[in-house]
Amino acid sequence: MVKVKTGTLPFPVPICIAGTMINGKANYATYGSFGLLSPRPEMYIYIGSQESRHTNTGIKENGYFSVNIPSEEQMQKTDYVGLVSGHNTDKSTIFNSFFGSVDKAPMIKECPVNMLCKLVKTADLPNREIFFGEVLESYVNKECINNGILNFEKINPLLFTMNGPGNASYWKLGNIVGDAYKEGKTILKTK
Repeated sequence: MVKVKTGTLPFPVPICIAGTMINGKANYATYGSFGLLSPRPEMYIYIGSQESRHTNTGIKENGYFSVNIPSEEQMQKTDYVGLVSGHNTDKSTIFNSFFGSVDKAPMIKECPVNMLCKLVKTADLPNREIFFGEVLESYVNKECINNGILNFEKINPLLFTMNGPGNASYWKLGNIVGDAYKEGKTILKTK
């Protein structure tokens, strides 16, 4: 094993674009700190954000946010909304927005997966805020569903890695290598 510098993320993570309304306009920001906390009975997810982000204001004021999973095709726009601040850039026209049952969390039509989230808790870390959301509604592009099952090859989610401070890359998924909750059963049979 080799020890690596802090700030290196030794595995890819999905990237997301959070959406919220600020001053009557859609605002979007890119997040590499995002994940699932609980899939059942309710689904909870989190996004981690620098405290200075303009999007944080909208999330806290509205109590709702969207999580949009971009594909490889949205890479440039995904990167752009992470580079510029909504404090001084209008990002409302970068994507085509739509709303679910709540008009406080715009979602992105171009993204193959979208989730409407209700803010349930905020946690503070040094220079970071973590937003925990309950997923109220999920939307998936119909071309990305086969026989009621999500097709991740068609979703083609954009992945993110940190290779060290200031050095990051985008990746895409590879192939299925096994079935979760089944592969380990071969070991159980031998014990």
